[in-house]
Amino acid sequence: MKRIIALTCFAALLLAGCGKTGNSSSSSESGSTTTEPVSTTAASAEDTTAAEITTTEAASTTDESKTEADTTKEPDGMVSAGGRMDMYPAVYQAEVKRVFDETAAENNGMASIEYALRDLDVDGIPELILKYGTCEADFRIHIYRFDEECELQDLGVFGGGHTSFCYDENTGNFVLLWGHMGSASIMYNVWENGTLKQTDHYDFTLDEQNPSYDAVLEEKGIKHMEFVGAYTIDSNSGIKSYFQHGDGTSEEFDGLYLDYIC
Repeated sequence: MKRIIALTCFAALLLAGCGKTGNSSSSSESGSTTTEPVSTTAASAEDTTAAEITTTEAASTTDESKTEADTTKEPDGMVSAGGRMDMYPAVYQAEVKRVFDETAAENNGMASIEYALRDLDVDGIPELILKYGTCEADFRIHIYRFDEECELQDLGVFGGGHTSFCYDENTGNFVLLWGHMGSASIMYNVWENGTLKQTDHYDFTLDEQNPSYDAVLEEKGIKHMEFVGAYTIDSNSGIKSYFQHGDGTSEEFDGLYLDYIC
C-alpha cells in the first residue's frame, strides 16, 4: 500500500513538471509577440519619412507655381509690364472698332476716324489717341490709357476738328497742330498727374513770312506722327482705311485697318 502511495506521488511530481514546461513555452510565444510592435514602429517611421518627402515635393511644386505666378502678377493685383504689353493691342483694337461702328450707326453709315499710338506717360505701354466723328465740324479727340490693372481709361476730350497729331522732336512730347483758313496754333502737351495737359501754344498765320504749315513746323522742330485713318460715307459703302506715314507717304486698305495696333 505504501508503495502504491509513493508511486502516485512520484507521478504527480512528473505531471507538475510537465505543466511548468508548458508555461515556459507560452512565455516564449508571448516574447515573440512583443517583437511585432517594433516592426510596426519601423513601418510607421518609413511611412512618416515617405509622407515628409511627399509633403516636401508638394511644397516645392507649390513654390514653383507661386514663382511662375509671380512673374505675371505684381503686388496689389497689378499685372506685370510684360503681361500688359501682350494684352493692350486687343483692347485698343476693340475700342477703335466700337467707336467706329457706333459713329456709323448713329449717322446713317457715315463715320470717320484717325488713331495713333504714343507712350505719353513713358511706362512702356503706348496710349491710344483717337479722333472720330463725321467731319471736321464734329471731330473729337479722346486719349485712352491701359492702366496697371489692365483697365481701359478714357482720359477725356483733348481736341477736335482741323487738327493733326504731331510731336516735339526736342522733347518727345505730344503736340497737336490746329489749322483752319490760314490761322494755326501749335499746342504743346505734357503728361502730368496721370493725364495729358496743355502747357503752351504758338499761334501763327499763313502769309509771306509763313507760307505753309510745314515750314513753321520745321522751324519749331515739330514732326508729324504716323497714324491710321478710316472712313465710310453711308451704310451701303464699304470701309476704306489708309496708313499715313510720318514722311508723308501712305498705304490704302479695304476694311477697318487695325493691324497697326500690335
